[in-house]
Amino acid sequence: MAVKILLVEDSETQLKFLRDGLVQNGFEVETAMNGAEAYKKLFEYIPDIVVSDILMPIIDGYQLCRMIKNVDEVKKIPVILLTVLDKKIDSFWGKKAGAQLFLSKSIDINELVRNINATVRRYPVTDEYKSAIADKATTENSAQTRLNTILNDLLLKSVFANEFRNLSDFLNYERILVEKLFSLVSSFVEYSVAGIFFASPDDFAENILYIDTLGRNLSKNVLSDIQYDFFRKMEEFKSFNNSKFEVVRILLGKEIDYQFTDLKSKIIIPMVFDKKLIGGICFYTRQDIDYASFRYFDIMISELLAIFKMKYQYTEKEFMSVLDGLTGLYNRRQFEISLEQEYNRTKRHPSDFSLAILDIDFFKKVNDTYGHQYGDYVLKTVADLMKSAFRKTDLLYRYGGEEMVMMMPETNIEGAIIPVQRLRRMVEDYNFEYNGVKAKVTVSIGLTTNYQEFNSQAEMLKSADEALYKAKESGRNRVILYEHQ
Repeated sequence: MAVKILLVEDSETQLKFLRDGLVQNGFEVETAMNGAEAYKKLFEYIPDIVVSDILMPIIDGYQLCRMIKNVDEVKKIPVILLTVLDKKIDSFWGKKAGAQLFLSKSIDINELVRNINATVRRYPVTDEYKSAIADKATTENSAQTRLNTILNDLLLKSVFANEFRNLSDFLNYERILVEKLFSLVSSFVEYSVAGIFFASPDDFAENILYIDTLGRNLSKNVLSDIQYDFFRKMEEFKSFNNSKFEVVRILLGKEIDYQFTDLKSKIIIPMVFDKKLIGGICFYTRQDIDYASFRYFDIMISELLAIFKMKYQYTEKEFMSVLDGLTGLYNRRQFEISLEQEYNRTKRHPSDFSLAILDIDFFKKVNDTYGHQYGDYVLKTVADLMKSAFRKTDLLYRYGGEEMVMMMPETNIEGAIIPVQRLRRMVEDYNFEYNGVKAKVTVSIGLTTNYQEFNSQAEMLKSADEALYKAKESGRNRVILYEHQ
């Protein structure tokens, strides 16, 4: 039985030349002069292969190929694209469209025949598959309807994707990005409550679930239930050591009285990339809704994932700029910013705030005796011990060299001495070993708090430094409290 070819070419001269050459080589050939006509004939003629020009009016070869590959009934029919285009980008788009081959129009007819035969052998269309297509074949009007649906679908998907991609301009303005995401998503997704959460690479960052209630003001109990429900799902993908969670309502309005149990349908979708949780979204409604059946829902999730990836990478870049590369602690620049912020906060809203400076005893001797790699190992290990000794709400910094700083918000001197002494003992008891070389290391720590008499954060830092100096002068491996005069 002769191989059936659907040949698509808008030039009558070229169409006749190719058709005659293929018929002479034993093929059965049906022709079409544009993509729309070709798509209709696909269901009527049911070819073994489509050979199409690319540059055509209305629907070009790329679009025709993409349409074929997006329809289950005909996607297994192989496609060869012919073109005068010869740039890499043209071949790239041909492959992306799903074409099996991308050939030059100047190809010898015998070479074209060989490629057609080879492609048909490699991608055979079985009789069963053809029968299934024939069962789907309908009138020309319904074929046109199907074509219009596909074209509209492609257009809507393109517009849809562009709407999301335009939001990339707001990656560094989180609140604006969230508001625009809610505005976009609410235009095509039904919900009573929606939530957006951007994960941070910083374990100390606050975990914020932004909530849109479409202008309604939910009770605190409902918001609390949604927060618990949402982050419990997120915890399947990430262990939240940080206990700082917050719900931020974007749109406020009239009070409504329904409870969490009134929200009959929900979907919570963690955004995961490279095995990392980078965020999540949720929708709740008072109606029974199958969210996964929404038109373009998969596209929405795909585009949202792209936004979340860009947002996470932007945040990660910003985060890395405030970290010390060796220890993973915040760097000195970030310490100076945080100290000023925390000091000013406690002045506006009087509260306790403690600060400690740590210095590794005889660190120069460690470097001189065991080498700088060993010294780096000691610095990193002490930093890791700091992370385990302090709360997630405390802030840890590498101040410079072998000095590290611990900021403890909402903590008086009595509360601060406990983790500081715990850290000192942990370092003293730790068996340092690197490349088979063992050593013992101790630290000296100066501790202070925000006495009302301090006129600036600089004075507070100086007091901690003075306490550290006394700790080193009085024998090292100890914690000294600043003695306020």
